[in-house]
Amino acid sequence: MDYIIVAFFAFFGGNARYLLGLSLPVVNGFPLGTLVANLLGCFLFSWLVKHIMADQDVNGRLILGVGTGFFGAFTTFSSFALDTVKLFETNVLLAGLYLAVSIFGGILMAYLGEKVWRPKPHKEDLE
Repeated sequence: MDYIIVAFFAFFGGNARYLLGLSLPVVNGFPLGTLVANLLGCFLFSWLVKHIMADQDVNGRLILGVGTGFFGAFTTFSSFALDTVKLFETNVLLAGLYLAVSIFGGILMAYLGEKVWRPKPHKEDLE
């Protein structure tokens, strides 16, 4: 059953990634769509899946579907790697920028996702 859930959500994550890629321009070979998808995915995965859904006691299968399925398909290491190689072949400086922004930006976005999360107070804390 878990495979079906992951596949179902991956369908939507992959399509969202594809549409985002279509809507954002490639400027001088710079893959803006892949960069935005990966940075946004890092933030949303950290914030939404790891904290909001877990804090609200959402069903584990829904967390699996959204986290592994949707965001696994939405963010993509293979596109990131291929785009980086293509950029290195044409513009080393732009490739270095893309690499740095992707890696450090992804870590920063995951960190921000952790920081904007506010856990719901426990009953004991309210009394």
